[in-house]
Amino acid sequence: MYSLIRKHNQFCFVENGLKTGSDAIIKSLFSPKWYGSTWQLPSKTEKKTWIDFLKSGQVKEPHFNNKILQSWTRCRHAKVDPIQGVCEKFISVKELEHRSEKFTVLVKPIMDTLYHCVKGSEFVIVLIDREGYILKTVGGLKELKQADKLRFGPAANWGEEFVGTNAIGTALALGHPVQVTGPEHYCESHHLWTCSAAPIRKQNGEIIGFLDISGPRERASAHQLGLIVAAAHAIEDRIGLDESCSQLYDINKYLEAVLNSVSDGIIAVNGQGIITGINKVAAKTFRLHPKEVVGQTLNATVHYNGRLQNFFKTRAAGFAKEEIQLNMPGGQGSCIATANPVFSEKNDNQGFVLTLSPTNQSYLLSHKPEAAIAKFRFVDIIGESKAIRQTIEKAKRVAPGPSTVLILGESGTGKELFAQAIHGASDYRHGPFVPVSCGAIPRELIQSELFGYADGAFTGAKRGGCAGKFEAANGGTLFLDEIGEMPLEMQINLLRVLEEKAIMPVGGKKSIPLNVRIIAATNKSLFEEVSKGRFREDLYYRLNVISITLPSLKVRDGDIGLLTQYWVDKKSRKVGREIKQIEPDTLSRLENYHWPGNVRELVNAIEHAVNYTTSETLAEKHLPAYLRKKQFEKPRPGEDRIMTLSALEKDAIEKTLSFYKGNITRASKALGIGRNTLYDKMKKYGIR
Repeated sequence: MYSLIRKHNQFCFVENGLKTGSDAIIKSLFSPKWYGSTWQLPSKTEKKTWIDFLKSGQVKEPHFNNKILQSWTRCRHAKVDPIQGVCEKFISVKELEHRSEKFTVLVKPIMDTLYHCVKGSEFVIVLIDREGYILKTVGGLKELKQADKLRFGPAANWGEEFVGTNAIGTALALGHPVQVTGPEHYCESHHLWTCSAAPIRKQNGEIIGFLDISGPRERASAHQLGLIVAAAHAIEDRIGLDESCSQLYDINKYLEAVLNSVSDGIIAVNGQGIITGINKVAAKTFRLHPKEVVGQTLNATVHYNGRLQNFFKTRAAGFAKEEIQLNMPGGQGSCIATANPVFSEKNDNQGFVLTLSPTNQSYLLSHKPEAAIAKFRFVDIIGESKAIRQTIEKAKRVAPGPSTVLILGESGTGKELFAQAIHGASDYRHGPFVPVSCGAIPRELIQSELFGYADGAFTGAKRGGCAGKFEAANGGTLFLDEIGEMPLEMQINLLRVLEEKAIMPVGGKKSIPLNVRIIAATNKSLFEEVSKGRFREDLYYRLNVISITLPSLKVRDGDIGLLTQYWVDKKSRKVGREIKQIEPDTLSRLENYHWPGNVRELVNAIEHAVNYTTSETLAEKHLPAYLRKKQFEKPRPGEDRIMTLSALEKDAIEKTLSFYKGNITRASKALGIGRNTLYDKMKKYGIR
C-alpha cells in the first residue's frame, strides 16, 4: 500500500507496511472478468450528453440524473474550466498537519481495512475534511500516479468550484452520499474515473469530513457507494466512541478534583472489594501512594449477626450505610470507615464509597512520628542568573516523578532548599518531608534512627518500639543529607531498602513495606569516594538516577545583589531595624568576594552587618572584618595575579585564623562552615 503525500509543495509516494491475513472479501465487486484493461477514455457516444451541455447549457436526455445536472449548472456559473480539471487550490503542509492531526489517527484503521478489501482493483481511498481539503490518500502505485496527474492528493481542495462535478465536491455541496462516473464529471480529465463519497457526521449530525473511493470508470459498481457509506458509518461509530471516552475522561478528572478537594479520606471499591480509586487525604492517612493501592483487594470486616464477617460477602451488597473496619493492602494500618453503597439503574449494587472516620484517622497517625512539612517551593529560590535558572528548570522537570534524586554542590549552596522544592512539586507533596543528616547521627545509633526498632530490641529501648525516619517519611520524601558521611556498614542496609522498598526494624520480625521517595545530597564527589573505597559503588549508581549539581555563588552572576537585598530586608525585620539602603561600596565589596561558604556564608555576613547597623544605611564598616580586607577582593580584568580556588581557600582560612588568633569556633563561623569542615580543610592544606 502506498500513500500520496505533500512535501515541500510537491506530491510524492510513500510505501506503507500494511500486513493482514484476511481475504479481499469484495474484490469481485471491483474486478469483473469482462472489463479487461482499465483507465480507458469514454467513447463520443458516452460523452454526447456532456458535450451538448457544454454547448447549450441544457440536457435533453429525460432520464438524466438531476443531481448531476444541478452540479453541472453550478460549475458553469462558477466558470470552472471543463477541460482542465487539475486542482490549483492548496493549503500549506503545516495547516494540513493541523487539520488532520487527530482525525486521521481515528480513521486510519478503517481506511487500512477498506484498502485491503479493494487491494489490486486500482482504487484509492481518500479522506477529506469538512471544507473539501484532502487529508490522506492511499492506494497502489499505478492508481496514485493517475491521481497525481490531477493533483488528487493531500492539501488539495476538491470542491465543485475548483475542479467541477466529482463525488467529493458534490457530496460536500449536497450533504449526502454521491457517486459520479465517467462523463458525469464536469471536467474532461476526470472522465477516466468513477468515485463514490459519503459524509462523516458527529453524533449531533454535524459533518466533519468525507470518505471517498475512486478508481477506473470501467469498474464502476453501485456496490461501491454502499461500501463507502458503510465505512463512513463505521468511522462515525469510532468517533462517537472517542467522544464518549473523552467525556468520561473529563468527568473522571472533574470527580478526581472534587474528591481531592474534600477534607475527608475517601476510597472507592467495587462489589468484590477491589479498590478503584482513593483520594489524596486517604492515601496520606495510610502513608501510601494512590498508584500502590488502586487495583488491590481491600480487607473490610463488619459485625453481622454477632460475628465478624467479610463486609463484601455480607448480605451480598449492604443496602444501607455500614461502619466497617478497613485493613489496607501491604499492612499499612487499619481504620474505621462508613460505607455508602452505589446502585446501578437496575438497582444492582456496583460497589461502595468508603468515608474514613476522622477520629480513627488521628488514631492511625498517632502511632507514627509527627510528619515534617516542607516549607520551601521553587518560587522561594532567589536568583536570576543563567546558572541558577537552568538548575531550577532541570529540578522542575524531574520533580513530579518517583525517581531518586542526588543533589550535589558545595557547602552552603542550598541543597535542602532544592530538596524541599522538589518534594513540594512532586506526587508525594501531600506526604511528609523528613530530613536526615547522615553525618550528625552517631555511628552506633544510625540503624535504629533510620529503620526504627521493635519492643525490647535492646537495653533502654522505648516500650512498644519506635518508628524510624523511613517509616516517618512513608508516603512522602526522605532527604538524606550528607550521604557521603554514612558509614560503609550502613550503606549495604540502605541499598537493600532502596531495592526492596521495605524496612526491617532493629529487633523486628516482620518487614514494613514503604512508599518513599529518596532525595540524597552531598558536598563530596561520590565518584572519588567510590574510587577510594569509602562509598559503595552499587549504592552510588542506585542513588545517582537523577543528578542535579547546584552552582556555587561565585558563578551566579548578578545574584549576589538580589540575595543581599532579600536577606537585609529579612534580617533587619527580625532584629527590629529598618534598613532602607545599602552603600554601593558595600555591595561592590560583597560582589567581589569569592564566597567559599556560598549563600550560607553570605547570609551570616549580612546578619552580622545588620546587627551592627545603627542607621538606615548598611555600610562597609558593618561587614565582618575578614570581608573588609582588600586582599579578599577578586582580581579585576587585566590584573596579572589570578589565584586558583584552592589557593584562595587556603589563603582565606589562614587569614581568618590569624585574625581570630586561632579560635576555631569564631573562625569557622566567620567562614560560614562547620568546625569539623574547617579541621578537614586545615588538614588538607597543612595549616596548623
